[in-house]
Amino acid sequence: MFTVFTYIAPILQVETGAGATFVTAMLVVYGLGLAVGNVVGGRFADRSLDGTLIVSLIAVVVVLVLFALGMGSAVLAAPLIFLWGVASFALVPPLQTRVVQEASDAPNLASAMNIGAFNLGNAIGAALGGAVIDVGFGYRAVALAGAATAIAGLVLAMTFRQGNAEGVAACPDGVGQ
Repeated sequence: MFTVFTYIAPILQVETGAGATFVTAMLVVYGLGLAVGNVVGGRFADRSLDGTLIVSLIAVVVVLVLFALGMGSAVLAAPLIFLWGVASFALVPPLQTRVVQEASDAPNLASAMNIGAFNLGNAIGAALGGAVIDVGFGYRAVALAGAATAIAGLVLAMTFRQGNAEGVAACPDGVGQ
């Protein structure tokens, strides 16, 4: 998320030719997407944590690739920014739930560590976006770098899902998950 979000104002100003009013409006649109994504992610996480993570990560990849292609148009950028917000924050409820489930003996500590991990991810994402810009790849490549980090997250989610499925097979009554 922060690979692209950190640079959203210059992306919109340079690639879309947007002024300050449009940039501000897109920040509001993105925020609305975050709120919707949090609700949607929570509802779907109640049904399937892993499924919600996987679908949300795939959605982030697709939306950021489309944003890289369509960021030159305000008409295309606006709905993509909203959808990016939805997909980005649909990830939060299943991630938080998984952390608390896995650390049921210390849920408060786990929640605090999870927030720290999110902040570390924010810093790494911003640094990645800056590195992409510094080497001269341009703003479209920043969105593609964001998609690449979502792909890395998807690989991790699939890996841990597979490992979790093996643990369930070894403990059919669910004990030890």
